[in-house]
Order: sequence, then C-alpha cells, then structure tokens
Amino acid sequence: MKIARGVLCTALIMLAVSGAVFAAGQQARPFPGRDITLIVPWNAGGSSDLIGRLLVADMEKTLGVKITVVNTPGATGTVGMNDCFIKPHDGYTLIANATPYTHGILGLANWKPTDWSFLGAYYVPGIIAVSKNSKYKTIKELVDAIAANPGQVTGGTAGVGSSGFVNMEVLKSAIPELRNYEHISYSGGAPAVTATLAGEVDFTPQLSNEMIDLLRSGDLIALAALTVDDLKLDGVSYTIPSIKNAYPAAAKVLPCGDAFGLLFPSDVPQETQKILESAYLKACQTDAAKKFATEKGVVLQAMTLEQSNALTISDAKLKGWILYDSGVAPKSPEEFGISRP
Repeated sequence: MKIARGVLCTALIMLAVSGAVFAAGQQARPFPGRDITLIVPWNAGGSSDLIGRLLVADMEKTLGVKITVVNTPGATGTVGMNDCFIKPHDGYTLIANATPYTHGILGLANWKPTDWSFLGAYYVPGIIAVSKNSKYKTIKELVDAIAANPGQVTGGTAGVGSSGFVNMEVLKSAIPELRNYEHISYSGGAPAVTATLAGEVDFTPQLSNEMIDLLRSGDLIALAALTVDDLKLDGVSYTIPSIKNAYPAAAKVLPCGDAFGLLFPSDVPQETQKILESAYLKACQTDAAKKFATEKGVVLQAMTLEQSNALTISDAKLKGWILYDSGVAPKSPEEFGISRP
C-alpha cells in the first residue's frame, strides 16, 4: 500500500513538473504562438475593411498563423476599437482603421491618439462627388447652392469622426459657405457613396477607393479632389481638379484624406510590434498591394511605425484643433496630450 502511494505521489509530481515545463514552453514560444484576430470597426466594403483584409492575407503567410477578420461597426469605429483595447495588449488583436486622432476629442473614447501604434499602408484622398444625374456640374455650383440654401443641400458620410465628415469640417475652416450643408450619417463609406448614387443625398466627400468603380463607369462624377494638385485616377477619363483651383483658401488645409492601415495598442511588447511591422511591410511590397493602389485610386505609402505614429500626431494637431475650435469636438486636444501646432 505504501509502495502504491509512493508510485502515485511520484506520478503526480512528474505530471506537475511536466505541466509546468509545458506551460513554460508555451510562454516561451515566440510571437505569434496562436491565431490573430483583426477587428474592422466598420461594415464590409469601406476603406478600412478592404485595406485590412488585403494586408492580413499576406501577413498570414509570413507569420504562419490564421488571421480572422471580424467586422464590428458602431460609434464611428469606436465600438470595435474599444473591443481591441480591453483585450490583452499582446499583439493578438489588431485593428484595421484610419489615423486614430478624432475619437477622444469627439467624446467617443478616453484613450489618447498615442495609446495606439499605427501602420499606415495607403494614403486615400478625399473627393467630392455627385451622381451623374445631379444638377451640380462644378464644385462652385454645389458650394453656391449650399450657401444659398442652408440645410437643404445634403452630404453623406460614414458618420461623425469618419474621414468624409472630417474632410468637410476641415474644409469649412477655409470655405465658410460649406457650413450650410446638411450632414447625413451612414454606417460606412460604401453606404454613403451608394446613397449619393441613388439620390438620397446630393453629394459625398468620401474617399477615392470607395467610389473609384463608379467614377470609372461615369455613374458618379467627381467635382473636386481634396488634394494639393489635380488628381488623375487610372481608368477615369478626366483629371479631377483640386478644390483649391476654385477656392484658393483651401490650400492651407490640403490634403484632406486619410492614411489607412493597421493599429494595435502602443504598449504591446516592442519585439511583437517589430514582428508585426516586418510582416506588414512585406505585405505592402506584394503585387496584390501594388495592384490595389492602381485599381482603387490610392497611394501605397508603406509607412513604418515611426512614420505612421508621427502622422498621427501631425493630424491630431492640425485637424484635431480645427474640429475643436469649430465647436464640432467637445473636448480639447490638450486633454489628450496634443498641443496646438
């Protein structure tokens, strides 16, 4: 009986030791040791969704794990980003989104822009477009109508804090007539563009890749590019004039667009950040990434963590303070560590 007890105790000890060794081995496994989740905090079909899916398709091969994409829209992207932020900051939950600088000042979140590390893959210019059946044939005709009919001319965006919305708020600081347009929110960039096509709204200031196919087909007409120079897009039969041609004062706030890519909390371990950055940069060099830029009318930038995070601060200073000074943002950028430019 004593021998049996001794054997049992020995077996239990060996089991405990082997379990500890196994656990230690699991902890020691280099990142990534399991599958990763990519949260897209918008509906499918918008800029964040398309770019996020493109990047992780190649990153899966590099990292050797599956990256599951989950669309979690709501509150201008804040619902999905909060879902990521409350999870362990270990690199296993990523976000596909644009530069993260508006959420705090708009009162949607408590985290700061610098609480996120950003990997900006593409720059996507903003375009003001109308349906081919629109009575507005030039940007001046549209702006004149907005000025003459306060609250009657409607513009559709992906919601407060989205790129299209911010584009218009920034432009208002240079073109006061735009303050009279009526903003209509949709659940994403693609629905806002579809609403413009259907005539539900008079125009959209959304992003190029969300409307490029409709611009090529002629179903949407671009009245102005929110770029420093005139914009030529592959497959679009005309050059889109910069808005500063008609409104020179707009030059001081151009370009109006956004960088899109991947995000994760900034306190993710540095070694893990570097592994993610390396896989992302490799994904940006693929033929698929280059083809996407041509097909979708965007600029492949493949910015590093350092470059992308610097862009976040730059946008937070310029655009964040414009939103606050105009009364759109209820909270000062200073509350989030962003000084005036």
